[in-house]
Amino acid sequence: MKVTVYLVTFNRKILLERAILSVIKQTYKNIELIVVDDCSSDGTKEFLESKFEEYNCQINFRFYINDKNKGACYSRNKAIKKAYGEFITGLDDDDYFLPERIEKFVAVWPNKEKRVKHLFSNYRILSVDNPSETLRSKVVKQSDLFRANHIGNQLFTKKENLLAIGGFDESMPAWQDLECWYRLLKYGDAECIEDVTYVFDCSHPHERISTSNIKKIFNASKKFKIKHGCNWVEKNRLDNQLISYKFNFLLYVKCFVVFLLSLDWKGIKNLHSRIIRVLGLTK
Repeated sequence: MKVTVYLVTFNRKILLERAILSVIKQTYKNIELIVVDDCSSDGTKEFLESKFEEYNCQINFRFYINDKNKGACYSRNKAIKKAYGEFITGLDDDDYFLPERIEKFVAVWPNKEKRVKHLFSNYRILSVDNPSETLRSKVVKQSDLFRANHIGNQLFTKKENLLAIGGFDESMPAWQDLECWYRLLKYGDAECIEDVTYVFDCSHPHERISTSNIKKIFNASKKFKIKHGCNWVEKNRLDNQLISYKFNFLLYVKCFVVFLLSLDWKGIKNLHSRIIRVLGLTK
């Protein structure tokens, strides 16, 4: 069965080749790789043009160049629509696959439980201070995503599943993966294979999209709650996810101010009532 890997890139030419080669070197060979350059200004277009024949001799390789910067979600959706694979998964341009990633997904797929519609894996975190491996939850249900994005930034599924939900929400300022997985998991659970097959690289000087703009993260949280009609418990669990960004104190204050500014009058009253209850000041 054919598997499509989509790879969106923007101004990371220095890291892009490592990501591409990690797909080319997969032990499973029935793969097509689609790269979408989101109008980079660092020579990425010229790099892809110069490498096209070399890469295309080793893998079914295509690339597309956006005429202007349109964002990661637009670019992912573009690749998904153009994919020929029955199955599909993604790769960030600053991360890379371990050689047996796709082979392991393909091997597990026929033996999964019927309620499982998607797969993901454990991953290795590459950091300057403390390289580590992360073990994920075995099975993730839709409701589990309120506590944390247990899946991570990539998921293996059928292309038709992503098309059925309309792909990634291009209006989300952050949390695009979490929001997309939430809609996908409405139709079936996601299962984690035991192996570490993905390397999540935090060691480079390029800022990762997920932590680059705190205001975007808060706006994304607010938008998610409205879009999916979250109840009080679900909203609180989403708010608790913000702690995982490990803000320093000044950044935490800034985030709290942004949070207060995002509240309407009813929200302020509710927050006040909750503080009063927690402090035991109710009559």
